Amino acid sequence: MDNAIPPSSHLSSGSFVSSYTLSEHFATTLPRVQLVLRVVFYLPHDHGPLAPYARQSLDLFLNAIGHAPEKLTTGYDPDISEAAFPLTSEFWEEARRHVERSRFEPLDDMEQDSIWFRTLTKRGFDTWIHLIGGESDPSGYEFSFRSRLPWRKPSSEYSVLSVKVPMQYLEEQGPEKARELALSLARLLPFSTGHAGLSLSFTRGRSKLLPLLKEQLVQHPGWDVPRESTWGMGEGVDGIHWLNFLGPPLLETVGGIQALRSHLSHPETSVQELTGGRAVIGLGPAPLAGNTKWGETLPAYRELARFLEPWLLPSTPFNNFEGYTQEEARLWWRRFLEAPPEKRYDPRDG
Repeated sequence: MDNAIPPSSHLSSGSFVSSYTLSEHFATTLPRVQLVLRVVFYLPHDHGPLAPYARQSLDLFLNAIGHAPEKLTTGYDPDISEAAFPLTSEFWEEARRHVERSRFEPLDDMEQDSIWFRTLTKRGFDTWIHLIGGESDPSGYEFSFRSRLPWRKPSSEYSVLSVKVPMQYLEEQGPEKARELALSLARLLPFSTGHAGLSLSFTRGRSKLLPLLKEQLVQHPGWDVPRESTWGMGEGVDGIHWLNFLGPPLLETVGGIQALRSHLSHPETSVQELTGGRAVIGLGPAPLAGNTKWGETLPAYRELARFLEPWLLPSTPFNNFEGYTQEEARLWWRRFLEAPPEKRYDPRDG
């Protein structure tokens, strides 16, 4: 499985070349695991204030990827259909309507024995719309928007908006386009935190597949394993990634732009101020997987992890899955803070 990402992609951040995508899958023996670039934002707002931004985000994503029919083919929305539905023109219009308008009043104003009150509180979200390309053979493109339950007293939960693109997109468009997509979403959305970077995407069987990936996750620390749920996530930073977005009040809490610039000295690290008391920290011109066997431990990622350690979320995204002890999950979650594995060999030696 070491050949899932070819050697030339790990040599430096400037070596983001087409061989990075020799295989879109993480390993040929695990075809249900796909390597993608994922962009996600955590939004401390209900659907109502987010509705116009969510619709604009969908349009922005479609413009960025080119709205070819095979890129997004299937939709999931329990308020539209109990089963997955094909993204025909009719369903596209329905999906857009659900994204761009708030449909539910605060739960405090509903009768607690009403069907909608029971339905919403049981499922735990207001609206969830999930658009993907392909089911049995995923394209790697995905748009997802899940808004939290509306209460009169603001909830501590987050609404979440995320998009994914396959490695083919990076190969054809370059990492600059991926960065542009992430930044355009960031400029639009009222986020608390967010990030963009390499990520594993599971079509199904996640809990059974994760134990098979222990060695690869240690060897390639730049790959992320997305958390399954944001329920109870709490305030903080959800790991270290290629692009890291900090919004209010977290940016002010860590010391603001000046603190970031004074503490982050790695030559490939950039700190960019955004409007509204927000910032993005970039760790190089392209997302990297790293290779600890070759001594590629992603030092820029490790420097940022040390600075943000007090604000990193303490929980791990898969600590309850079979095959991982709590210590193994903890060490993976802290992979940029713990001492890296010893280098085994140098690829330049042939």
